[in-house]
Amino acid sequence: MKIIQLIVNRVFVSSILLISMLFFIPPAFGIADGINVTFYLNLYGFPFRWVTIASKTESKSNFMNTFLGNDGVSIQLLNLIGSFLLIFLLVSIIFFLVKKLYRRKKEKN
Repeated sequence: MKIIQLIVNRVFVSSILLISMLFFIPPAFGIADGINVTFYLNLYGFPFRWVTIASKTESKSNFMNTFLGNDGVSIQLLNLIGSFLLIFLLVSIIFFLVKKLYRRKKEKN
């Protein structure tokens, strides 16, 4: 039961970090030139860009304005899974190191 709780905690922390990085990591900008119209692309996500938002107007505004006034949203599932797994791995390493340091401090006292 303890192992399941550890995994659930790490998955929860990884999920929160994945979502919060959408707000804190600045997007990459791109232009998709079409025949009749030009789309401006905002690419969100870290470490892999997994959310693409297309807009007809060039606006480098904040995250919420981009989501409310857009012409399309695309989520790349493989990039999302890869980002989640990398963040999960980093969180697991941090949990392991903190636990190890805590045990060392406890043994000294």
